[in-house]
Amino acid sequence: MNYHLMVDDKFINGFIHDAEKVAPGKNVYLIDNWKNKAKFVKSDLVTFVPFYTPAFAAILKKVTDKDRVFVHWASDLAVKAVLSLPPNVTTGMFFWGGDVVEIPAFRFKKTIYGPLSLEYFEKNEERPKLKFNPMRPKRVLTSFAQRFFNYKGPDREIARTRERFFKRLNLFLHWSHIDYQWLLNHYTTPAEHKYFYYDVGQKPDAAEQALMNAPKDNSITTILLGNSDTITNNHLEALQALSAYKNQPIKLVIPLNYGNDKYADLVEKEAIRIFGADKVMALRTFMQRDEYYKMLAQVDVSVMFHYRSQAAGNVLALLYRGKKVFIHGRSTLYQLLHTNDIAVFDSAKIGEMDFKEFKAPLDQGAIDKNIDIVNRLFNEDEKLESLKQVLN
Repeated sequence: MNYHLMVDDKFINGFIHDAEKVAPGKNVYLIDNWKNKAKFVKSDLVTFVPFYTPAFAAILKKVTDKDRVFVHWASDLAVKAVLSLPPNVTTGMFFWGGDVVEIPAFRFKKTIYGPLSLEYFEKNEERPKLKFNPMRPKRVLTSFAQRFFNYKGPDREIARTRERFFKRLNLFLHWSHIDYQWLLNHYTTPAEHKYFYYDVGQKPDAAEQALMNAPKDNSITTILLGNSDTITNNHLEALQALSAYKNQPIKLVIPLNYGNDKYADLVEKEAIRIFGADKVMALRTFMQRDEYYKMLAQVDVSVMFHYRSQAAGNVLALLYRGKKVFIHGRSTLYQLLHTNDIAVFDSAKIGEMDFKEFKAPLDQGAIDKNIDIVNRLFNEDEKLESLKQVLN
């Protein structure tokens, strides 16, 4: 049996569909959440069982060396669950990104954040919050010590645990060999690379195509900035780079509805300060997937300033829609697409371009070539065949 340790996320439904297609009845799907709190996963095949509960521990005890256990998002609890398994159980990880290249923070923060974003992270996110209760003075002292003197202690323990986890790992499932090489460069692991991708980058349907073909106000350039309100978007650096065009006829669309509200407030205020409220549209409420893709159809240029691999679903969707996409050259996603001759552009060079060059659309030949190469890199038949071999 295949045991899947999962989180409640929009990609999971598609994975369950694929897994049942290639290995029907051979999978146990465990979601680290209570059913009444789930927002995305709706499948009847799922068991909702938080990983800290005795019920989850009881399920793990049933796992034998004839079973396989796969992690979909390497949370601390999922990592510890894998380390508790009998030594001969085959284990695998479906790589997402942030669950690996952001943790532990002290080890990777200087490689994933720009200087402004790093300053914000260290001030607001890295250290635990103070817990002030005058009725419990010892707890106040402990909280103070944890914030100002020993805040790296938990991270160091996480680092040691993850070193053990990757030494224990057998399979690394992901679509990018460059990210696999990143893993080998940072951890000692016997994990074998297997090809897989979640259902991302939906192609435009007929309704969207009609939207893209409809007459558009070409006097305004619509720029999509980032994919979420997470600090790894490096919004502050991106806004600084884009400020070169603040007096141009532009509209900034900034998705800030998937992450940290406090950080989203900062980004929205900074964007308005630089560009003015009339040029900024911050997306602060959840959008259904179809509506979000329709919004992408109206975008002219996309700017992703992540230093790490992130926003692949958005980038692929934009390429399928013929959009001009900027990704930071440090990103392994940029490196993969660029080395495969896809026409993407380096966000780090935005400040060096005049506005005419920045906004210039791709010609139809480049659009068609991009789509052909993306279809080759993200091949449905190859994905299902690889998944079939892994799950059977």
